[in-house]
Amino acid sequence: MQEAKEEKSRMPASGYERRLKGERADKMYLAIWDRLIVQKRYKEPGYTAKKLAEELGINIRYISAVIQMRTGGNFNSLVNKYRLRDACKMLRSPRYERFSAEEIGLMAGYASRQAFYLAFSRHMEMTPAEYRTAREEVTF
Repeated sequence: MQEAKEEKSRMPASGYERRLKGERADKMYLAIWDRLIVQKRYKEPGYTAKKLAEELGINIRYISAVIQMRTGGNFNSLVNKYRLRDACKMLRSPRYERFSAEEIGLMAGYASRQAFYLAFSRHMEMTPAEYRTAREEVTF
């Protein structure tokens, strides 16, 4: 597994990644972070990398390259990480007990019940209902 990670890190960078060095990449990532995470745009079901790029005035390929460089993933994996984090908090919180798992998924930013259950089950290896009722603490 470690060898695969090392192999991937030795792969040549894309043209966009080669153009993004140091301070420029940091500034772009901070702008992406502010818009997507701090302003909680990830909670908007229709929010896309294209919309983010338009709002920031940055080419979408640079958005993708910066996210890849800083997180090792893509736009969708970054968005899903924060949506799942929020959903897990809500599923465990007494404040959200009266909400169904589907409603929590929608509040976290998923466009549908199916999208939420699929993402949740793939990452957590259990359904949202199983997570909610699990006796032992499952951390995200």
